[in-house]
Amino acid sequence: MTENGPQKRSFQSWLRERKLLQVLVIYAGASWAILEVTDVFIDKLDLPPWFFPAAIILLLIGLAVISVTAIVQGGASPRQDWRAAAGAAPLPVPTWPRAILGGVLAFSALAVAGTIWVLTRDSGEAPVTAPNSVAVLPFHTTGSGLDVWREGLMDVLAANLDGVGGLRAADTRTVMSHWKGRFGSGGAPTDEAIAVARGLGADWAIYGQAVELGGQVRLDARFFDTETGDEVASSSVVGSPDSLLPLTERVTLDLLRGLGREQGVGDRGQALTSASLEAVKAYLEGEQAMRRSEWAAAADGFERALEADSSFAMAAARLSHAYGWQYAAGSPEVVEAAERAFRMADQLPPRDRGLLELNHELEQGRVDAIELGRQLTNRYPDDPELWFQLGEAYYHIGYAGNVPDDERVRVFNRAVALDSSFTTPLIHLIELAGEDRDLEAFDLYTRLYLARDSTSNEAERLRIAHALVRGPTADLLAARERLAELPANDLEQIILKLRDPSWHAGRAAILEEIADPRQTLTDRASSYYFWTNLFEIWRGRASQAQAALTEAQALRPDHNAVWFYQLAHIAVGSGDPALAERTIARSRELGVLDLPMGRWVLGAYYLRNDELDRVAATADTLDLQADSLGAAGDTVEARVAVGLALGLRGLLAGQRGEYREAASILRRSVPQSSSLGSEWIAINHQRLALAGALAELGETSEALRVLESGFRFTAFWTVPATLFRAQLYEQSGEREKAIRDYAFVADLLEDCDPAFEPQRESAERALERLLAES
Repeated sequence: MTENGPQKRSFQSWLRERKLLQVLVIYAGASWAILEVTDVFIDKLDLPPWFFPAAIILLLIGLAVISVTAIVQGGASPRQDWRAAAGAAPLPVPTWPRAILGGVLAFSALAVAGTIWVLTRDSGEAPVTAPNSVAVLPFHTTGSGLDVWREGLMDVLAANLDGVGGLRAADTRTVMSHWKGRFGSGGAPTDEAIAVARGLGADWAIYGQAVELGGQVRLDARFFDTETGDEVASSSVVGSPDSLLPLTERVTLDLLRGLGREQGVGDRGQALTSASLEAVKAYLEGEQAMRRSEWAAAADGFERALEADSSFAMAAARLSHAYGWQYAAGSPEVVEAAERAFRMADQLPPRDRGLLELNHELEQGRVDAIELGRQLTNRYPDDPELWFQLGEAYYHIGYAGNVPDDERVRVFNRAVALDSSFTTPLIHLIELAGEDRDLEAFDLYTRLYLARDSTSNEAERLRIAHALVRGPTADLLAARERLAELPANDLEQIILKLRDPSWHAGRAAILEEIADPRQTLTDRASSYYFWTNLFEIWRGRASQAQAALTEAQALRPDHNAVWFYQLAHIAVGSGDPALAERTIARSRELGVLDLPMGRWVLGAYYLRNDELDRVAATADTLDLQADSLGAAGDTVEARVAVGLALGLRGLLAGQRGEYREAASILRRSVPQSSSLGSEWIAINHQRLALAGALAELGETSEALRVLESGFRFTAFWTVPATLFRAQLYEQSGEREKAIRDYAFVADLLEDCDPAFEPQRESAERALERLLAES
């Protein structure tokens, strides 16, 4: 057969001519054998971990080289030589071998680049760990049986530290890989060891040794700041060889305490008095949850810490704080936890002992907490936790100590300035901004909080509160829909943030959901006898407040709190007088009058009716109650009963026009009556009477100091106290302050009952007069 044109060759014949398949098969078998031997020798010779991937890449380069050689050298085949000798045209060279050759060469270049990267990447500085991370480096071990602990101590310490106090442990395999790449199986000077941790991007490094001496093992560990190389904590413990795990727990606790003292990790470290690592871990988890305003998770952490170590003082103290946010200040759970912690206070260093004492005094409602907080912040001026606790004292009982309202804001701002991640003070700052009608501050503090915490329950509550009063229509509608899904406790936390008088529409929407049948009977009743009642009284709408109490009585006819507030209505003159006898009789049946505050409210009712002999008799009864309660020890109830009896006598003196005696008695009764319960009703009544007595005596400056603290959100006393203060400001020539307070009263009573009209008209006339004069 003659050839009359170019002939094509198949890809298979082209490969056969060059014997490329045989070459590849042989090379693959040899490569497999080489990799098996390499894998064995990596372990036996302790070769660096990059050796195996480097061997793979080198073999791939070899594959490329022999492939190119086969392609090039196999080009002159016997068939081509025969055709040339016969004078025939040579077979055409196909185009696809060139493409194969180009691809092989490109692959070879990539393989070479990969080899260079593998061989050099260990010296790179790219961080592979999270922020606030710690790299536990290989320990130097000396002694029989300790070799296994060279890496074992890394794993145990890393596991102990990971997640504790915000720390994140670097992966120990990664650390070991970098270590072997740099030092093999040996040790290293401290500065070079720290450099390995720094190269991994770790903020901290732990480096140490385990040495066997005389049948005992000594474990030394040092904690370093990788940026500066400074040692920030150390630990040295000795024990038997079979106690290395407990020894590492002791080392972990020592390092955490040292790191806490130097860097603030784990509540300054001094609070970690427990010898149980499990307890410390749970405690620090609780601390982290507290800082995120996740009160239930925080309480869970502190409860677990106390289960692991019942003598852990600060865990009990912080449990009291968490309960205070989860339930309410002064609740039985809060007080019990605070008492438990206080009994263990002598275990703690001075700063933490002082914090515990401050917490204990505050939970009992003692005004002494204010002075103690001031002393502690003077001693530790850069401690945000102490500034926050002083703010808590100002917030909850500052009115009993005549702390100016703006001082509360200053102290909470100080805590935030010292620790910008501290979210809890911002919650109170948001509430106070609403109370002061400072919408700019309300917006600012809400934004600051949500920038730090956007996922907790508290963050959701704040978003809803802000949307109800400041958000666009779409956000407002979404917030109202979300209210229908929330439990009563969340709804009550939201309502606390809506203190501006003009925000009553948002409060009404929340109260409607608290009263919904999906809530418990007790919660539904509280929406009427407590929240609706007090907000309506605040706005001068006594008839609506009484209607709310009637709803509460229908829901819980035997609930003594319902009848206590009914009695309070009558005592301050905002209730229906026709209900007086029935209310007193029902209160006596339910035991309301057996409580000091119930008896005091009855005395205030008699004072309102000018039955002065019965007021004196009620004060005597309170003294008897105080003696009976005091038989069980120096209890909060006994102390408060003494103060309330004294307060009734001070009110009685003022009613008789004996102003100097009234002022003298009331100065003593106000702090004595202080607690975190319903005593606020009695204390503010006494304070208003004290301001009146002082004004009558011409002591206007002191009267104003009393009125400048804590009357903005006190329901029964907000209007009379603010109106009185405005009048004293006007008399003293402080026109701007007088205008502000008159305007507040006029706005608050915009939709009031006829009984409050005289006060509203008085405020409006004064406001018009001062503005005209301006």
